[in-house]
Amino acid sequence: MSTEEPVGSLQRSGPYTFEWTKLHLPRWKTDPLRHEYDTLAAKALARLQALAKAKGFSDDPRKRPDLYQLLAENHASHDELEQFWAQLHAVPDWVDWAQLERGQRFFYRHAAANLMGFALQGFVGENSAASGVVEVLVRTGGFSTRVLLHRLLETFQWLLQVTESLQAIQPGGSGHISTVRIRLLHSSVRQRLLKMVESRPEYFDVETYGVPVNTLDSIHSIATFCCNHMWLQLPRMGVNPTEQEKEDYIALFRYIGYLLATPDEYFSNVGQAKATMESMLVHELKVTKTSRIVCFNFIKSLVDLPPFNVSKEFIEAGSRVLNGDELCDELEMGRPGWVPYACFRGHCWLVSALAIAQRLSPAFDQWIIEHWKRLLHSAVIQSGLKGASKFDFKYVPREGIQVGKEGNGRQGVKYGLFSRPVEIFYFAIFLLGLSLAPLACLVAAMGLRTITPYTAQWISKRVGS
Repeated sequence: MSTEEPVGSLQRSGPYTFEWTKLHLPRWKTDPLRHEYDTLAAKALARLQALAKAKGFSDDPRKRPDLYQLLAENHASHDELEQFWAQLHAVPDWVDWAQLERGQRFFYRHAAANLMGFALQGFVGENSAASGVVEVLVRTGGFSTRVLLHRLLETFQWLLQVTESLQAIQPGGSGHISTVRIRLLHSSVRQRLLKMVESRPEYFDVETYGVPVNTLDSIHSIATFCCNHMWLQLPRMGVNPTEQEKEDYIALFRYIGYLLATPDEYFSNVGQAKATMESMLVHELKVTKTSRIVCFNFIKSLVDLPPFNVSKEFIEAGSRVLNGDELCDELEMGRPGWVPYACFRGHCWLVSALAIAQRLSPAFDQWIIEHWKRLLHSAVIQSGLKGASKFDFKYVPREGIQVGKEGNGRQGVKYGLFSRPVEIFYFAIFLLGLSLAPLACLVAAMGLRTITPYTAQWISKRVGS
C-alpha cells in the first residue's frame, strides 16, 4: 500500500522542488480517478456510431464518418446527443471571456519558449514518463516514427486553434469544434481498447493503469498544457510569467478542460492548479520500458528534420536542462558535450531578452504576438498538415500493434557551416552574450562608482538630521 506524502515535506522532481501542502492531492484522491472516465461522451459516441452505420459508414478510411457533423445534424433528435451537445455549449459562470483572450495572447507572447518547453519538457519529461499515458499511445500505432511527426503537428494544430482568437474557442468556433472532435476521439480510443481487453485482458493492464484515457489522465494533460510553462519550463529558460499571465492562461485551459470533461475544480485558481501539477509530478511519473521507446521515437522524429536540421545532442542538452539528468538518464538519453549546451543557453538568453523587451514596449509585444500567430498557423496548418485535420480515428488500436524503437529513414545532415541553422544561430547568440557580459559588468561598475558618493552623502544627511 502506498504511503501518503506528509504536509510540509519537501518534494523534488528533477531540478524542481516544492513543499507538500493541504492543496496537494493525496493518492487516495487520485487513484480512484484512474477508473473514472467521460461517460457522457461514451454514450454519445455509441449513438453516433449507430447513426453512422445506418447511413452506410464504416471503419474504412474512405467511408469513415465525420462524427462532429453527425452530432451537429442529429443532436436534437436523440437524448444522449442532446445532453452532450448542451454540456458542450453551456458556458460556466466562472468563464471571463476577456481573461481567456489574454490567456491566448500569452501563448504567442512567449511562443519560442513555450514551444521548446512543450516539446522537451511537456513531451519528453512528462508524457514519456507518464506510464499509463504511454501504454495507450504505443497501442494506437501513432507513435511510430513514420507517423509521429504528423501526430505532433495535429496536436500543435489544436493548440493553435484554441489560442487563435476569442471567437475560436466560443461555441461554434474552430478551436471549440476541434476540442469536441478530440473528446470524441478519446472516447473512440477508450472504447476500442476496452473491447480488445474483453477478449485479451493482458493486452492492456486496466487494474494497474486504469481505464484508457481516464479522468486522471485528463487532469494530468490539462496540467501539462497550462501549468508546466509557468513553473517547470519558462523559468528554466530565464522567462518568469507574471501572476496575471498565470491566472489568465490557467483560466483558458480550465475552460478547455471543461470542454474535454476534465473536472475544472482542480484549476479553479493559480494555487490549486500549481498544487495539481505538482501532485501529478509525484504520483504519475514513472519511467518504464515503453517510456524509453516513446522518448526514443520522439527524438528520432525531430532529428535532422528539414529545414531546421536540429541534432540529437541539442535535443538531449535542452531536455537535460529542463528535466534534470536523473530523468534523462532513466530515459537512456545521451550526455552531449558543451557545444549543444551552449546552443541551448543561447536560446534561453534570446527568449529572456525578448521577454524583457516586450514588457518595456507594448507595441513590440503586439508585433511579436501577431508575427508568431501568422507564422505558426502558416507553418503548421497550411504547410505541415496541408490543411486542418479533423482528428478522425486514424490510429486505431489493433491486434499486434505495439510500437518499438524505430529510425527516421533520413540520410542525415551533410556537415557545413550552415548545415544546422538553428544551432548556429543560437550558438552565435551565446557568443554574443559572452562578449557583452564584460561590457555589462563595466557599465554596472561605473554606475556604482558614480552613485556611491551621492548615496553616502544622502545617508549622512539622514543620519545627521
